[in-house]
Amino acid sequence: MKLSSIENYLACEDDSPEERDIAIREREDLLQRFPHSVMLEMAYPELDYAHRWCWQRFGPMDGSCTQKHSEYKVCSDETEHRHTGKWTSRWFVKTDYDFGYNEFYFVERADCNFLLAHLSEIHWGEHYPK
Repeated sequence: MKLSSIENYLACEDDSPEERDIAIREREDLLQRFPHSVMLEMAYPELDYAHRWCWQRFGPMDGSCTQKHSEYKVCSDETEHRHTGKWTSRWFVKTDYDFGYNEFYFVERADCNFLLAHLSEIHWGEHYPK
């Protein structure tokens, strides 16, 4: 996992120009509600672990619950449902096998800064011992 930027995503050629345009419009909509963001290049297990890490610190992720597909579940409700929260996440594009760009969005700058300060705690998780 590494810290990245929207510019790095836009420079990658794994999405079509049309898909990038849609992603930017959706991102702009998210930034209206969640003005503080962190773009990461990460693997799927890191994303699942990061989602659990954020749930444990900031509460549930805003939006449709995708936890039933997570490797590190924090919500046991398997039905389609939504949560209201002060953070959310958006997967942009897969750039390699189980790897790509994901951006985390926060209502509060302090929560965004907290994630940035603790990025070293985000990894593949206990399912992948070193």
